Amino acid sequence: MKQFYYIFCVLLVAVISSVKSQPLNNSISGIVFDNATKEPLPNVNIYISNTTWGTTSQLDGSFRLSSIIPGSHEIVFSMIGYETYSQICKVTDSSKIFIKVEMTPKVYEFKEVTVTANRPEEWFDDLDEFKDKFLGYSPYSYECKIINEYDINFSHQQDKILIAESDNLIEVINYTLGYNVKCEIIKFEYNQPRNALCYSYRLFFTELDTSDLDVKEDWENNRIRKYKESLAFFLRTLFEGDFRDKGFEISLKYKPGIPGMDILNSSELIIKDLQTETCKLNFKEFLEVYNYNIDLESLRMSWLKLNYPSITIDKYGYPLETRAITICGYWAKLGVASFLPKYYGFEESRLSVK
Repeated sequence: MKQFYYIFCVLLVAVISSVKSQPLNNSISGIVFDNATKEPLPNVNIYISNTTWGTTSQLDGSFRLSSIIPGSHEIVFSMIGYETYSQICKVTDSSKIFIKVEMTPKVYEFKEVTVTANRPEEWFDDLDEFKDKFLGYSPYSYECKIINEYDINFSHQQDKILIAESDNLIEVINYTLGYNVKCEIIKFEYNQPRNALCYSYRLFFTELDTSDLDVKEDWENNRIRKYKESLAFFLRTLFEGDFRDKGFEISLKYKPGIPGMDILNSSELIIKDLQTETCKLNFKEFLEVYNYNIDLESLRMSWLKLNYPSITIDKYGYPLETRAITICGYWAKLGVASFLPKYYGFEESRLSVK
C-alpha cells in the first residue's frame, strides 16, 4: 500500500511538472564588489528569495544563475560583515540580465550591556512565543529545529507587542519536509491583544541530504500533502478553473461566520490574460475557502481579503503585488514549518547554477 501511494505521489509530481517546457534561455549574472575598497567579493551567498535557487560568487566576484522561471524575482546578496542587498529582477524567457552589486560593510553599534551567565527568564518566554508564531500552528512545527536561536533578540513595544530581530540568518532544519531553511527576518511583530502577526521574511531552501530512500519518500509525500493544503495551490486551481475538482469550496461573504454567495466558477472572480499568463482576481469583502485536502475538518476553513481593488495572480498561483492578501483562519496560523519553496513542483530541471 505504501509503495502504491509513493507511485501515486510520483505521478502527481509528473503531472505538475508536465507544464514545463525545455530549459529556458535566460540568466541573471554579474559581479559583486566591496563598496569601500572596490575589490571583488568572493563567497557571497546569492539566492532568489523564497526558492531553492542560489549560488556563491567566485574569486573574481562573478556569479551566474540561469534557466529561471519567468517572473518578478527578488535576488538577494548576503555575507557576514556586510549589509544584505536585494534587487528586483523581471525575468522573461530570454532575459540576459547583468548587474553590478556594491556591498556595504556593516557598521555595528555597540551598546552598553550587562553580561550574565544565563539568559533572563523573560528571553525564554519571548522565545517560546516567537517559535509558536514563527514556526506556526501545524504538526510540522514539532519536527523543526532552530539551530541558532540565541542569535535572536527580542524587544517589546507598548508591552504587548513582541518584536524579534537578528543580525544573522536564522537557520531552521525541517525534518518533516526535508529542508534546511535560512531566514532573514525583515520584520516580525506580534500584537498579543489583537492576536495579529505582521512579518516579512526572505527565505532560502536547500535539500537535506540523506541516502535513505524511505526518508526521501516520506519527504516527498509530506511535501505533496502540504502543497495541496496551501494557498498557492488553491490560487493555481482558481487560475486553471478546476478548484472544485481539486477539493475546494468557496463563497463570498460580508464577513466570516455569516451566510454568503457560493462561487461555482472561476470566471466569477478572475479575468485571464492569456498573453501574460496571469489573471486579475477581484472580489469585495471576504472569500471563504473550505479545503477538503486538509485531514482535520476543524482546520479546513480560511478567509481571504484583498488589500487592493484587484490583484494579479500568475499561473503558478502567486500574487505579483506585495502584501496583496490579508489571510484569516487556518492559513493565517501557518509559519515557516509549513512553507515550501516558491514554484514547488515546477522548478526541477528549470534552473542550472554555474
